[in-house]
Amino acid sequence: MSRDGSSLPTVTVILPTLNEREYIRDCLDSLLAQDYSSIVEVLVVDGGSNDGTRAIVTSSEEPIRLIDNPRVTAAAAMNVGLAEARGDIVCRADAHTIYATDYVTRCVEVLDETGAANVGGSMRPVGTNSFGRAVAAVTSSPLGVGPGKFHYAAVRSEVDTVYLGCWRRQLLLDVGGYDEGRLQWAAEDQELNFRIRRRGGSIVLDPSIRSWYFPRQSAKGLRRQYFNYGVAKASTLAKHATLPTWRPLAPAALAASSLGAALLLHGPRRVALPVAHGLACAAAAVRLARDPGVAPHRAFAVLEICHWSYGAGFWAGVARALRGRPFDTRPRGHR
Repeated sequence: MSRDGSSLPTVTVILPTLNEREYIRDCLDSLLAQDYSSIVEVLVVDGGSNDGTRAIVTSSEEPIRLIDNPRVTAAAAMNVGLAEARGDIVCRADAHTIYATDYVTRCVEVLDETGAANVGGSMRPVGTNSFGRAVAAVTSSPLGVGPGKFHYAAVRSEVDTVYLGCWRRQLLLDVGGYDEGRLQWAAEDQELNFRIRRRGGSIVLDPSIRSWYFPRQSAKGLRRQYFNYGVAKASTLAKHATLPTWRPLAPAALAASSLGAALLLHGPRRVALPVAHGLACAAAAVRLARDPGVAPHRAFAVLEICHWSYGAGFWAGVARALRGRPFDTRPRGHR
């Protein structure tokens, strides 16, 4: 496919933001450096930032454009951007990410080569402190995230979801865009891909679509993130009466079985499962610590936080659904 712009489909990049001053400049610079010549607009859809993000965006050169998102969330931002988009193809971006110069080019090429409904790359995390490096190591390995290929796949493959995504605009319109009213926030990407696959569309991961993501850099932030991931999966279950993938059941089973044993059993059997899990995490942490800059005790802590927080969040979400309580469609503090 030529890159001279003469025969290329046009692309709109949609970037949801909310208080992203720490990351937004590097993100935008990497989008401005794209070698794809038919990017007609980069729509920064902002949910009311008050930290200087908006000033950075408005001072940026074309084709970057700031759009207001009064409904705050990333799902709403994508729908607002989709309504404004002029491109034939829509690429979703994230402010915590920087993009290879050929990111958009490869998205369009893989979309064309495969005929897939959605394409994307691996979620490549980059830690900026000692804890963040441990998070990056854990979330790039099956030891930490199980069979979620979008975290570490090295070859092109069909998957259930990808990091971010790239679609033909009409397809997003046909499936009704993002669900911003019934899901826990952060469920929107995988739930959209689930609907696409139910309609017969395929989701393709290609590792040549390269970007680098900055994960949570503290234990508190990671715990909140993974608890919310668990709640998010429960909200998808409540909507569709099924899960897009069985992966959430592993941490959910860990949490439920451990609680059941603690309540019903006696003696050492009450803690046998958490102890066995801890030993497995310790062994995994030693392996992950072979990466430079990754301390085994921090890798161990990250593994424990991810697994237990996700499992607890899933059951908290199930309980919420059973009680008929609505899910948090936007982060607390931004209602």
